Amino acid sequence: MPRCPPAADPALAQWLERLTGRPALQSVSYGTEAGLFQRAGIPAIICGPGAITRAHRPDEYITAAELAECCAMLQALAGSAKMR
Repeated sequence: MPRCPPAADPALAQWLERLTGRPALQSVSYGTEAGLFQRAGIPAIICGPGAITRAHRPDEYITAAELAECCAMLQALAGSAKMR
C-alpha cells in the first residue's frame, strides 16, 4: 500500500479541521487507499467516525454520539461545498 504523506498544501486538512473542530493528525498506523489517490494526483485525507481501535474487527461499532457527530460534519461539508 502506498504511503499517504501530508500534502504540501494544508488547505484540505485545515478545511476538515474547521468542519470537525479537531486537529488533523499527521500520521496514523493503518493503511487505506488514500495513498493511491495521492499518487494519481487527487488530494486525499482520511476521515471517519469512531475509534480506530474498534474498527475493522468482528464486533466493530460506532456510538450514537459518534454517528451524530459524523452526520453534523457531513452536513457542514455539504453546506460549505455549496458556497465554493
